[in-house]
Amino acid sequence: MGKEERMQVKQLEYLVKIVECGSITQAAQELYISQPSLTKSVRQLEQEYGTQLLIRKSRGVELTGEGKNFVHYARGVLTATQALERNFIRRQGSPRSRLFLATQQLDFVYDMVLRLFEENEGRKLHYNVVEADRNEVTRLVLEGSVDLGLMVRNSGDSKMFLWHKDAKRLDVQRIERAGVYACVGPKSPYYGRGEINFSEAELSPHVVLDMESQAKENLYFEHHTTHFNTTQIIFFNTVSACEKFLLQTDALAYVSKWTLGCFKDPGIHRLQVKADEKDPLRYNDLLWIKRAGEPLNATEELFLKHVYEYFGKERMECPENIQ
Repeated sequence: MGKEERMQVKQLEYLVKIVECGSITQAAQELYISQPSLTKSVRQLEQEYGTQLLIRKSRGVELTGEGKNFVHYARGVLTATQALERNFIRRQGSPRSRLFLATQQLDFVYDMVLRLFEENEGRKLHYNVVEADRNEVTRLVLEGSVDLGLMVRNSGDSKMFLWHKDAKRLDVQRIERAGVYACVGPKSPYYGRGEINFSEAELSPHVVLDMESQAKENLYFEHHTTHFNTTQIIFFNTVSACEKFLLQTDALAYVSKWTLGCFKDPGIHRLQVKADEKDPLRYNDLLWIKRAGEPLNATEELFLKHVYEYFGKERMECPENIQ
């Protein structure tokens, strides 16, 4: 890529940052460049393409109608450029087995990564596996820190709660759908049962495995119909902390099917939670996400192939739009 092309790509990056910040001043601070330089960069783009992209206002900037279309295509160019650099410009020697993955705490992930490692013995490889909450998984994929994300969406979650404002920039595919489960310890009145309903579950104190800021800020229930005992609730961000509390109290923890295996202590009992007659059916979706229009590399293809085989399924070729 020549100097002129690199400069134009950088200008597109600057424009997208301004749009994300809503302010040239704030964008300049985050980019560590001067405000006049950033303003000049936008003007050069406007002159080159013969259209006004931004409207300057007292509280920041807004995109014009043409500016919105321009930024849409600019993001596509940046995604493609980043993919080219990762897969070609920075490649040296033989191809590297690369898996940059962000995931919630799911019980099958470690085995899948281990299988990849064993299959790539002797090859160059670079794996980066980050465990995070759903919003963080989405953010890491969107910003390019990782290439692939694994997450669980509950049927009761609103889009605002789960999805980043730029979620339309993601390809989303469902791997599996399953019901809701709960974990309890020996002091729970439901210990030893095979299933309970949500009305029964609401009577128990609740332990929540949740790392998200909404939980920490006590906003978790603000806009959602829940089946939690909100008068007795405690949040933890690790499975081990949840286990400790469940073993010593009569509390209950809702979990997804794909998190059940993370609870290793034999004293933890697992049971399925059933809907009541007047209660809507609740379910969880296990999803993989990737930046829209960006193809899977060979290692990601193999990783997902193993995941689908693990669940006895075949991967669909086209991402399922379930946002």
